[in-house]
Amino acid sequence: MFLKLFKHDFRGLGRWLGPVMIGIGGAAVLGFVNMLVLGGAGRGMDNQRPGAEALLAASLGGTALIAMALAAAATVIAVLIFVRFYKSMVTDEAYLTFTLPATAGQLIGSKFLSAAVWALIGGAVTAAACLAIFCGILISGGEDARDFFSYFWKDLGEVLSENLGTFLLFLLFTVSGVIRSYFQISCAILFGASVVRKNKALAAVGMVLAVNFVLNLILSAAGVAGLLPLVFNLSYGVSAEGMPVEASLWIQIALNAVLTAVFWWWSWRIAKKSVNIE
Repeated sequence: MFLKLFKHDFRGLGRWLGPVMIGIGGAAVLGFVNMLVLGGAGRGMDNQRPGAEALLAASLGGTALIAMALAAAATVIAVLIFVRFYKSMVTDEAYLTFTLPATAGQLIGSKFLSAAVWALIGGAVTAAACLAIFCGILISGGEDARDFFSYFWKDLGEVLSENLGTFLLFLLFTVSGVIRSYFQISCAILFGASVVRKNKALAAVGMVLAVNFVLNLILSAAGVAGLLPLVFNLSYGVSAEGMPVEASLWIQIALNAVLTAVFWWWSWRIAKKSVNIE
């Protein structure tokens, strides 16, 4: 049953997020062409060609717009995921959702897994778009641009290899934070919608903002606690020398794990007993 739920939720999200992925692909094509034009405009200015300055200004403006569009893509994907979650769990569509022969845990888990897969797809598509634009820079920038980026990636690789442990720990912290954020927001949506009978959408949004505010205070306090080695030379068992960055990351990873479990349990309880369906 869980696989059937996952397929249904995945396809449901696909109808919402598919156009976004197509839009990101379109931005990639425009960005690639814009980089070629930008490089040509730069060479035109060097050769004092007429109209080169106007073409360069237009290309720079296009670059800024494309960069903003790609940066906004992650926010759009997240908003659509949670709007879809709200519609399938609280609105009329929820009548069908809760008649399925599945537990509340399966319903919530299926929606989380489908959202995670689509988030990965969105990340991959956005990365491919950035790579396409990067290729445009390499082509239009000539030998100097290729040499610069060659040195840049070489230096970056050396830095990562020398600090691989910290990088992997930061990656784990990021993943744990994303998972905690998903269950935090989904739980706040369910709780906000369950405590009122009118204006449930407004109550859900307000509860999300309130929970985010409280959690940000808690996580900020945890981050400060992790940096105490700077002041008191404490190590928290991370190393004999004391490593404040690693200590802070470990504390927040543990806190994210605890909060994820709490929000999962709370979401399950609400979905099982007290969701008010519109």
